[in-house]
Amino acid sequence: MPFSRYLTPRLRIRRWWPLLCLPLAIAVKAQETPLEAREVAQGNILTPEDEQTAEPAEGGVIALWQLDDSGQSEAIRQENCLREQLVTAPANITLEEMRIRCELRVLRGDEYQEQTPIFATTPEAIESSDGPRISQRAQAIRDAAENPFTLASHKTNYLLPITYNPSPNKGGLADYDPDGLIDLDSIEIQFQLSVQVPVWRGFLGKASFMSFAYTNRSFWQAYNSDDSAPFRETNHEPELIMTWLNDWTLFGMQNVANQLAINHQSNGRSEPLSRSWNRIYANFVFEKNDYYLAFKPWYRIKEDREEDDNPDLEFYLGHFELTGGFEKGAHNVSLMLRNNLRSDNKGAAELRWSFPMGRRVRGYVKYFNGFGESLIDYDESVQTLGIGFELARSTGT
Repeated sequence: MPFSRYLTPRLRIRRWWPLLCLPLAIAVKAQETPLEAREVAQGNILTPEDEQTAEPAEGGVIALWQLDDSGQSEAIRQENCLREQLVTAPANITLEEMRIRCELRVLRGDEYQEQTPIFATTPEAIESSDGPRISQRAQAIRDAAENPFTLASHKTNYLLPITYNPSPNKGGLADYDPDGLIDLDSIEIQFQLSVQVPVWRGFLGKASFMSFAYTNRSFWQAYNSDDSAPFRETNHEPELIMTWLNDWTLFGMQNVANQLAINHQSNGRSEPLSRSWNRIYANFVFEKNDYYLAFKPWYRIKEDREEDDNPDLEFYLGHFELTGGFEKGAHNVSLMLRNNLRSDNKGAAELRWSFPMGRRVRGYVKYFNGFGESLIDYDESVQTLGIGFELARSTGT
């Protein structure tokens, strides 16, 4: 699957024109030098003379070297190398540079030995006729972190011009309609805007990133012209996220990324319509071939009961989300599940399908059934079906 879909647009700001010309001059000069010679000059390849005269590490620390994979096929060896590079390479190394290094490693065999950091491992890979596979989510996270002055996608960004809700909640309109005279339409517009800004790269190793994120989900009675097309509900969700790329395997699946975040969610309303909560969550993302799985448990930060707008929110939203899905070609299907795991069972399920509608447009279908689609009606069971467009894909699940 091409990676260009996951690459984030770059905006580079430079104050002086000579600084723009300098990288170009270096790139032109590099084209005049054979590829292997450039790798040797940059220290990426040890020559036989260097290997004989290499000094041992200070303090008697024994260097850990890449495990011998000479018995594996060339495609598998390149895939193993690419996975390792995604975790260990500095974030400013491009995917093409990683491919070049891995091709050199495989072509030169035993003559090319690159030192591997202690925290990196090389999981077994499944050979593909399409060439070496690497984690699309890991690459998307790296691309987002590589652009510190760019807004990158966080959760999926979508616009659903047609969303059917047979019983929309009027609670969000109480300020505008105290007498309950507004007659809500069953067809409304739902959209989600979710962005993140990387703020710190490499705070705990080369494969770690920190970012601020914000998500806005709105429910808009756009076709209700008789009542001035009000916004029925808007939820705001700022968060601070710490992400670690990984390449461990568990039960045959590759753990490509782990996250820890501090999250606030509210509807920005005053009493008695205020809904909000704070939590700390972890997110563990796994992949295997075209399948992926994400487990997201959380802990709600306690508030004084007198100040808590919704003390029973956990009863309806539970303590975790489990998301699984698969990608086939340009199609992506996923299912999100929540449950409170109690005898008085409450939870939710959300089925999502994104698909191509042309070269630049993707379709998006979302079906929700359960509690907590929005904060204003978190304690009401709702069922909605939305059809529209996917504007940007998430960097996680």
